[in-house]
Amino acid sequence: MLLGIVMLSSVVFYESYAVADYQDSQPKITITISYTNDTSKTHAILVNSNQKYTISQQYSWTNENFTRFNLQGYYIDNGPFVPIQRASDGNFTLDILTDSNHTIFFLAKPQFEIITSEISNINFSPPSPTNDNWFDEGSDEQIIVPYMIQSDQEDTRQQLSGWSLDSSDIDVISRQESGTFKSHIIHMSNMHKIELEYTAQYYVKVISNFGRALGTGWYDSGTIAYVSIMPSDDILVKHIFTGWQGQVIGSGNQESVGVFVNSPKTIVANWFVDYSNVSIIGISVIAVVVLLSIYQKRRVSSKA
Repeated sequence: MLLGIVMLSSVVFYESYAVADYQDSQPKITITISYTNDTSKTHAILVNSNQKYTISQQYSWTNENFTRFNLQGYYIDNGPFVPIQRASDGNFTLDILTDSNHTIFFLAKPQFEIITSEISNINFSPPSPTNDNWFDEGSDEQIIVPYMIQSDQEDTRQQLSGWSLDSSDIDVISRQESGTFKSHIIHMSNMHKIELEYTAQYYVKVISNFGRALGTGWYDSGTIAYVSIMPSDDILVKHIFTGWQGQVIGSGNQESVGVFVNSPKTIVANWFVDYSNVSIIGISVIAVVVLLSIYQKRRVSSKA
């Protein structure tokens, strides 16, 4: 047995036949491939009768207007419409018995693409019928993206700050700490280009064993975070702030300083512990005890 293959445009025909049957006198039939709405050119092929032919049709094909057509199903002669499982690429195959002339009508749906560099982080609502970023003509879509994208490092993340649709102007988005952003409805009557603007953020941690440390939180890369310390009200043991450990702007011994945020930061407050009040009180207590002891001894002695 030999396998014959005939390719016309996006359609491939396969024929199985015996060598002895490959004669000009072999009865012929015609298979005509047509496309509803002229989504591709009509093809006709003369083939041997009473054979099995396999027609291989691309699931998707494009034209010059940034549009593609995606296969939805077919008709054989005047039969009913046969829907197929849609796919973005690859080939759909159909076996035809050449017992008579046949006309195959393929129905394809025009689709338009949503182009974005952040495709891995985008969900579409409703999803693409071809499980990619192409959508049927006339459909209405929305993009859904996370406000936050956490990196592999816990102290680094990306914050959604704006987006644009078919424009170079970025629309500012109100920032959120969690959840997802959902765009307005995008009507698919043409190709669309979406830009998402994410801002790198770093975590600044302010540590202090005494008092109240202020400024811990997330900050945009390239900004200045202001951190400060509020000493506590000490009574006996005094804690005296002596400065900051870490990269700060200006004098490091000030209670309030700036921190340039170009990476995750840890800023530690240093303290000196002053026990002078405790010492004074201790000496005073000892003195009182000694005086009382002397007084008590003298009183006992006088009575004797």
